[in-house]
Amino acid sequence: MPVRWSDVDLFGHVNNAAFLRYLDDARFTLFPRMGVDEDGAMTASLLVVVKHEIDYVTPLTFRPVPFAVEVWVPRTGRSSVDFAYEILDEGGTTTYLRARSRMVQLDRATHAPRHFTEDERAAFERFTGPEPELHGW
Repeated sequence: MPVRWSDVDLFGHVNNAAFLRYLDDARFTLFPRMGVDEDGAMTASLLVVVKHEIDYVTPLTFRPVPFAVEVWVPRTGRSSVDFAYEILDEGGTTTYLRARSRMVQLDRATHAPRHFTEDERAAFERFTGPEPELHGW
């Protein structure tokens, strides 16, 4: 992904809100059908973010060279799923961010948690990996 000029704040580095957009973009690139069907219509389920944990490791500044976002699934529950992320330079030598997001699937009509189907679970399990190495408080 490229660093967009609008992602950089007055301190000269990528703003924390821009990092969340990077994580969302990477997650939806890997799982383009979360909440929409093949035609782009909304499904009966909503997959919503309920928590983010982020460690900002090294400042990312504006630059012409793109960066990489790695995404994997360390945990799949009955109706929730965790996504882990690392934002790295393209060579993988510098880590800018490590993060985890928890999402819960809800029924669109009732907003009650809805269990994943076997197909939904299988899609997540294609990308399993370890828990991200995040620092505690």
